[in-house]
Amino acid sequence: MYQHDASKIAICWNFLQGNCPNTADTCQLSHDPTPERTPLCVHFANNGRCNRDKCPYPHVRVGPRQGVCRDFAVLGYCEKGLDCDKQHVRECPDFAEKGACTTKGCKLPHVIRANRTRKPAAAISAQSDIMKEGGSPADTDTDSSLQHASAENAQLGDEYISLTFNESESGSSDEEDDEDGEEDEEEGDEEDEEEGDDPNDLEDLHVQA
Repeated sequence: MYQHDASKIAICWNFLQGNCPNTADTCQLSHDPTPERTPLCVHFANNGRCNRDKCPYPHVRVGPRQGVCRDFAVLGYCEKGLDCDKQHVRECPDFAEKGACTTKGCKLPHVIRANRTRKPAAAISAQSDIMKEGGSPADTDTDSSLQHASAENAQLGDEYISLTFNESESGSSDEEDDEDGEEDEEEGDEEDEEEGDDPNDLEDLHVQA
């Protein structure tokens, strides 16, 4: 049979924040901030930088601890107190351990911590997406190598087009042929003028005769 133990009542969070409208006698939660029911002062743990007058959180250094204490988070009380090897924080233990919470209507905070390894998870999800599409990691390497097309083989529609143009030999030979043709035409015109008879010269000859 369940027996109510007044010494194991959870702490009043409004009391810790200094805004509980009730007294210790009228409040249904505890106003006694012991290490078994109260989280440690994080500011004091940070090189003793707590400047709050009459801080209700215990000023104790216990060293780094991993994980969330389920008894403290869910029940609000842990019998181990300072000897507990997990953190006494008001946080969802399932979400802290698995990254997901299956409790419907969970009232505990779901905290996303920055020190979680996200890059490997992102890489695994990317590979799984590739496998779903029917590809493989080797195909991704091949695709990445194909994307780096050389400037000589670049064509319209590639990722980039080289701005350095190499003049072809056929184009230069055509231009030289055009220049040679123009010079030949000019020389031909000069020869025609020298070989042709000037009408004025014919008249002079006729008059002298």
